Amino acid sequence: MHSYKKALVIEGGGSRGVFSLGVTDTFINSSYNPFHIHLGVSNGAVVQLWYLLSITNNNLDKMLFSASKEFVRYSNFLVNKSIMDFKRLYKEAHKVYPIDFDRLQDKLKNKIFNVVVTDANTGEAEYIELTQENYINEMMATAALPILMKDSICLNGKRKFDGGITDPIPVKKAYEMGARDILIIRTYEQEFIRKVKLENYIAALATKSYPKISQALRTNAATYNSALDFINNPPNDCKIIQICPPKRLKTRRATIDHDTLKNDYEIGVNEGLKYIKNLP
Repeated sequence: MHSYKKALVIEGGGSRGVFSLGVTDTFINSSYNPFHIHLGVSNGAVVQLWYLLSITNNNLDKMLFSASKEFVRYSNFLVNKSIMDFKRLYKEAHKVYPIDFDRLQDKLKNKIFNVVVTDANTGEAEYIELTQENYINEMMATAALPILMKDSICLNGKRKFDGGITDPIPVKKAYEMGARDILIIRTYEQEFIRKVKLENYIAALATKSYPKISQALRTNAATYNSALDFINNPPNDCKIIQICPPKRLKTRRATIDHDTLKNDYEIGVNEGLKYIKNLP
């Protein structure tokens, strides 16, 4: 077990991560980062990355850059293509917003930053550190939902899927890593409980060649709600705080309307400011 005590966990949720971005931009502007462990899932991993880089002058622009018909087409589902063209998105984003890995490594001194992926064959969550040589594939892997992304994403020759399938809110992992003071940034309101969704069964059918992934998709609601149970009933030696939208965000997983995204970003900013204001 690591000796680290404070952890930041950021939930995924596609474009809903614009709320989380508003929170973390507020943290950056307040010079607030007391965390030793950073865990991110899907778009939550992207938000963690930008938070760790500690630059706020264009973070919202990065999110808006991805919200384009150039990268998101729902009609592709009808022709068995990816709804989101992640490969093109990440390659184009890398040209416009390259990652300063020297800065990242400097910010990661005495910290751990893991992104969550799901292995296709084992159906188990894995927690990986980004590498400068392969970070694009690693970031794509944590967001590779079967319906949104048809292309295979492989790490070390093994196919990976979205980490949210098997560990959508990795709070238990943070605890296992030694964290006893955990902050979670959610993209759903605090009262939210995951219900079984038709899209999960569609995705389970689409991944039937990977039986353990297919099963994990069918039981994803139970997995999600198990994390909520841990959050609401933490061990006696652990404090867990959540920052959640006050009500359901108008942004959905693949929203591309910029006004909607900007509004939900501002909600995140406001919730971040409330948290900072109430710090002891």
